[in-house]
Amino acid sequence: MPSQYGMRQKAQRRLRILHLFKAREMVTLAVLAVSLLVTYRIWEGAERSAQQNLSTAFDFRVRESNIRIEQRLAIYEQILRATVGLFASADTVTRSEFRAFVSSLSLPEMFPGIEGVGLSLIVLPEQRDAHVAAVRAEGFPEYDIRPPGKRDFLTSIVYLEPFFGRNLRAFGYDMFSEPNRRAAMEEARDGGTAAISSKVVLIQESGSEVQDGFLMYLPVYRNNEPRSSVEQRRTSIMGWVYAPFRMDDFMRGVNGSLADDLDVEIYDGELVTPAARMYDSHEDRDATSPESRHKRVGYIQAGSRTWTVVTSALPEFDIRMQSDRPKLILQSGISISLLVALLIWLFLDDRARALQAADQAMQLALYDALTGLPNRKLLEERLGVELAKARRDRSQVALLFIDLDKFKPVNDNFGHAYGDLLLKEVAKRLQSCMRESDTASRLGGDEFVALLSGVEDDEAMLRVADKILRALTEPYDIAGHTFHISASIGAAVYPHDGSDAKSLIRSADMAMYAAKNAGRANVKRAERPA
Repeated sequence: MPSQYGMRQKAQRRLRILHLFKAREMVTLAVLAVSLLVTYRIWEGAERSAQQNLSTAFDFRVRESNIRIEQRLAIYEQILRATVGLFASADTVTRSEFRAFVSSLSLPEMFPGIEGVGLSLIVLPEQRDAHVAAVRAEGFPEYDIRPPGKRDFLTSIVYLEPFFGRNLRAFGYDMFSEPNRRAAMEEARDGGTAAISSKVVLIQESGSEVQDGFLMYLPVYRNNEPRSSVEQRRTSIMGWVYAPFRMDDFMRGVNGSLADDLDVEIYDGELVTPAARMYDSHEDRDATSPESRHKRVGYIQAGSRTWTVVTSALPEFDIRMQSDRPKLILQSGISISLLVALLIWLFLDDRARALQAADQAMQLALYDALTGLPNRKLLEERLGVELAKARRDRSQVALLFIDLDKFKPVNDNFGHAYGDLLLKEVAKRLQSCMRESDTASRLGGDEFVALLSGVEDDEAMLRVADKILRALTEPYDIAGHTFHISASIGAAVYPHDGSDAKSLIRSADMAMYAAKNAGRANVKRAERPA
């Protein structure tokens, strides 16, 4: 019986142990499942927010791109209006006067995309021979109005600057003979306003690297003649100033250095068809590429015409603008979930293991969660070690107290997510300026401290401080925005500016405020008795 009783007790103990093991596994798995579910929910919200931010950034880029196109059209209209003013200032404008005026505009340097500025003159059929003879007498023996043939209404491009290269092909061309150009010329004549042609191939094209193009017209009326009605404007018209544009050249530089982020297609009219396409910024893009998640259709009024602009985000846009926050949340959440589950496992398995896990958690408390830099507690420990070493070796220790300038507006205007990304970049730059034996620390907010061990003299310390200042003052490109901040740095050296940690920190802090009072973005050394 005793033997059987002992065996029964042993079995019961084994059963209780088995139940404990099962309970340990069930509790651990339950906690892990709940933690992962919470992580997933938080990640889902962050991912949704990131996609909304991405969509908002894309909409901003689309609006910005379309506005730049409209502004470029408006600028070129002003150029033509200035040219009309040239003809309004005198009854006759000679070829050399016209050339000097257009040359002063510096078109190739200042206005990309415009092929030139010209004058298309109306030539009455009965005046054709005299007109041709007069132009030939100017030194153009092969001049003639093209295309040949009798027409009731003739025009001719008589001035076009710069007058070389492909522009020579347009000399003498009757644009009124071509329906698309004629429609725009009639619109400009009758309305007294700028008009833009539909999609055309310019006469300047030679057959190689041909681009779609368009023309902008403004009417030139004879001076001192009435033009208040359509009939009066038709009677007093003498010609048109105009500008030809090749679409690829016109769009070059519109989106600047970020042009590779977006695919911009422009269509003449409101129909998105291959025949109406005037421009495609990435015409050579692989047709098998997946459809962009971000695509917008907008409309631009070009004179009385409507251009349809289809803008799509390219993979480069997603890569550049994608927020790391959802990924960090997911990674951190999974890590924390696994850590919590592990802690519970260890706690239920062995109290010693739980204490060991708690001790690991204590180590995590020594580093800043955002930047990964040592926090105030770890800084104070390292500073104590360095001061003890300096007393023993009779060496010097430097402390740089760094406070960011103009950081608060980033949080206020863009949100803490951008502020956090900016602080992380500051931490990276700060670490890149220091040796492995030094310590970069974040005290909190926008305050950082650099602990420099074994500095030779004040000049060495100030060189490091200046290096840090230059690095922190460089522009920050973060999630599609460029931020400009600086730093005010206070410097103190042991033993001259403080005999212990507390006094040294106080001296560096006071020097930092002196740097701010001196205008910020500078380095100030702690004041010493004379």
